[in-house]
Amino acid sequence: MTPPSPPNVTRGMAAGMLLLSGLVLGGAVGAGLGALVGAMGPLLGVGLLVGFAGGMAAVIVRFRDL
Repeated sequence: MTPPSPPNVTRGMAAGMLLLSGLVLGGAVGAGLGALVGAMGPLLGVGLLVGFAGGMAAVIVRFRDL
């Protein structure tokens, strides 16, 4: 009888990187728009929240079985 294989750790790391990349991308877009408009703080916060939500949605769609 062979022992069971260990869980695939790289899937969890890939999910974390997908979430982090959504957060960074949303923050960068929010900061860029905020710099253009003159409201860096509020738009950076909104961008981070939108990026977090987008990253979570991407992780849920990509890794439903985690």
